Amino acid sequence: MQIDGRIVFRDKSGDCEVIVADQGNKRSLYLDGDTLQSCMYLDRPHFLAMAYSHAMMTALLFNENPGRVLLVGLGGASLVKFLLQVCPRISIDVAEINPMILEVARRFFFLDDRDAQVEIFAQAGQELVKDRLEQGHAYDLVLVDAFDDHGPARALLHRTFFDDCRRLLCGNGIFAMNLWNRPEDGFPSIYAAIAASFADRTLKLLLAESYDNAIAFGFKTPAAARELMQLKGKAKKLGKRTGINFTRHLRNLYWQNFRE
Repeated sequence: MQIDGRIVFRDKSGDCEVIVADQGNKRSLYLDGDTLQSCMYLDRPHFLAMAYSHAMMTALLFNENPGRVLLVGLGGASLVKFLLQVCPRISIDVAEINPMILEVARRFFFLDDRDAQVEIFAQAGQELVKDRLEQGHAYDLVLVDAFDDHGPARALLHRTFFDDCRRLLCGNGIFAMNLWNRPEDGFPSIYAAIAASFADRTLKLLLAESYDNAIAFGFKTPAAARELMQLKGKAKKLGKRTGINFTRHLRNLYWQNFRE
């Protein structure tokens, strides 16, 4: 992938190259020189600039005001800033294993991790999930958006991790994971493992029919994923509040999961 704009930061952390580039009003974060990880509009840092992050936030249709969120993978802190803006009473725990990503998020993407509502843990996502379980924590949302140089972080693609995420959810909690839908990424088998962990209480949201991001949702309660058409009013209202086309995502959820 070609890097768009003027490079304002470039460095390496271990095997991972981190690049920040500006093009007009848009600032982008690239990993390993060719993978676009995050974007931000400089005049609207809380707005979600990437389509996949809009799709992940479709989880808000099922819980409009989550109180506690666990995020695996910080990136440019887009999801953190957005959730703080639209859910003022939220508390967010973040797992980010790469210290350079955290530093870049602070310096270039307006992350203020001094905010008492945000706590960042310098450890792998699967480790933080286990620690939180052992300590008796529970979350309304568990969001997984962690990538390495080959795609979605491989340590997070196992049934044991999905089981732990399900156990970490509160009674009506929601799990959402950003994946890729390329032939080499094995999305069908990963989604099947998530479905097994959540007893088939899952939905998928593909941003394109092939070769693009795919979001997998898992639900703690059986009914949540089966009442999509009752959410049309909420989708319209929430879309006006956030700038996300939830109506379109809701329609795609229905057609991609229940049209057969």
